[in-house]
Amino acid sequence: MSQQVSKGPAAEARQAGLRAVQSHPMLAPLAQAASFTVDKEHQHVSAKGWLAVSPGGMIWLHGKRQTTPQAWTRVISIGLVCLGFGLVRRQEPFEAWELASLLVADRFCSELKLGQLPDDLIYPEPIFPAGGAEGLLRQFCVNGCDPALKEWQSQLCGSASLFCHFDVKPPRWQRPPPRWRELLADGIARDVGHALERAAGLPGISGEIKPLSKAQKARRRLIDHYPLLGALAASFDVQEDPRLCQQYDIRVAAIDVGARCIWVNPAAGLSDDECLFVFAHELLHAGLNHASRRRDPLLWNIACDFIINGWLIEMQVGSAPGIGLLHDAAFSGQSSEDVYDSLAQDIRRARKLATLRGVGAQDLIGDEDGKLFMDAEGYCRRALAQGFDRFTSGTSRGLLPAGLIEEIRSLSQPPMAWDVKLAHWFDERFCPPEPRRSYAHPSRRQSATPDNPRPSCVKPTEEERRSRVFGVLLDTSGSMAPQLLGKSLGAIASYALAREVSAVRLICCDAHAHDSGWVAPENLLERFAVRGRGGTVLQPGLDLLRDLAARGDFPKAGPLLIVTDGYCEDQLSTLMDHAYLLPEGRRLPFRPRGEVFYVSSASNSG
Repeated sequence: MSQQVSKGPAAEARQAGLRAVQSHPMLAPLAQAASFTVDKEHQHVSAKGWLAVSPGGMIWLHGKRQTTPQAWTRVISIGLVCLGFGLVRRQEPFEAWELASLLVADRFCSELKLGQLPDDLIYPEPIFPAGGAEGLLRQFCVNGCDPALKEWQSQLCGSASLFCHFDVKPPRWQRPPPRWRELLADGIARDVGHALERAAGLPGISGEIKPLSKAQKARRRLIDHYPLLGALAASFDVQEDPRLCQQYDIRVAAIDVGARCIWVNPAAGLSDDECLFVFAHELLHAGLNHASRRRDPLLWNIACDFIINGWLIEMQVGSAPGIGLLHDAAFSGQSSEDVYDSLAQDIRRARKLATLRGVGAQDLIGDEDGKLFMDAEGYCRRALAQGFDRFTSGTSRGLLPAGLIEEIRSLSQPPMAWDVKLAHWFDERFCPPEPRRSYAHPSRRQSATPDNPRPSCVKPTEEERRSRVFGVLLDTSGSMAPQLLGKSLGAIASYALAREVSAVRLICCDAHAHDSGWVAPENLLERFAVRGRGGTVLQPGLDLLRDLAARGDFPKAGPLLIVTDGYCEDQLSTLMDHAYLLPEGRRLPFRPRGEVFYVSSASNSG
């Protein structure tokens, strides 16, 4: 690695940012393999840009930019992560590909808290679909790109491209370019190893062994001696900065599930056993997903505290803090919902109760908003279930409260399959027709009683049959996978036939709406040609159904099932009863009014 040494405030900030990147365990292998050069003549870096990166690992830095070391740390990290992800390549449309790559790399750096972008590089975060940069590129191609993101790209890259030198062949004597993906994987493994060393109190980079704090000792005790909470305890970091606890008004402790962090205020003066109790209290909040199952947030937090504290006292995990605790023997054997209802009878008094964070404050802080790698609450739920399996199958002594066992088992149940939910949706809108009998038609007679006429079954009238119809707005844009189209149409046809639906009004919609007319449900089970495969605009299809309803060719109230992959406009408008069918892992770019069903890739329905 080469680096030009210069003097001045700009050079000092740039070199400080580069040193921070080189000392980071995860990025150090990439930084050592890359070659850094200051481009003072702007041969590669635009005068208004920051840096340029080549596939071979050459990184040119702006020579005169006045900024902070934290900004240089973030920008250099973005370039290295692009190399590590294998994104520095030519792919058309190139400008959109470069923007998608930079956004994905910046989100990765933001998750790792690598430096900080300056104020002039702050941008509105887009919706990141599955598939990384490839998925974001498809989203840009289908739905277009926010002008603010393009402005951010121009401020970062200037008038030139950040990815460059694709066609330059290295000389024969030069070694082949490093395997950037393997270097990033090695850095991730190194960073995890250092984190485990710090958690275990082993010699770190400096070779010193730091004594464990009370919170760290409590975490270690839970990992070593409490299999129920051991996996959860290993997943959370401990934050014990008294100044930050004072800033966030944390009197004793709090937990941020999304950030995987438990805050313990050392100024609370907890003993080792009291700290163990508090740590277990916060972990149960995470494992039982209390952060996402709240109605009135504070009241729900307090109700859960009553239940958790009762369980921990019953299990004799550490000792209750002497500074006060929410515990009432009258709530023994009740659920959190029952306690919530009791507290709701006197809300003014309940709001004066103190959680571990303080009076009138929640110890469930932050929000889990979909992290880059996994769902934090889903991970905590699985970790608690695994701990319960170890507890029940191992040689652990003691008993668990029945309420806690019930909570863990209820959370461990797999969610209802999407096709079952869709079947319930059909049942609510198409009740089975009641059989009718009439003497008005030729009746049946039994040989045992030939003189007694019996009523015959009457088929539903044509008007009743025509009323059992619904609409399907099918997204047939190029981003829709053929497997999703086939699985969705198959499931819709099966349920329509089972509920004696006479016809389906099928609207295929890409950039334009194509009316396929009334289609018999059994025809959808066969090879059915769809129209479209262009861009995605669904509102014309809804407008077409509205016009059909105005002419009496479709029920004004629906129902309507919208099948899409979520790559559509930011808002849809319809007054019909409707629901959405999306592939698992996708989401709509707006808050839907109707129900949303997610098609599982592992499902065999349809």
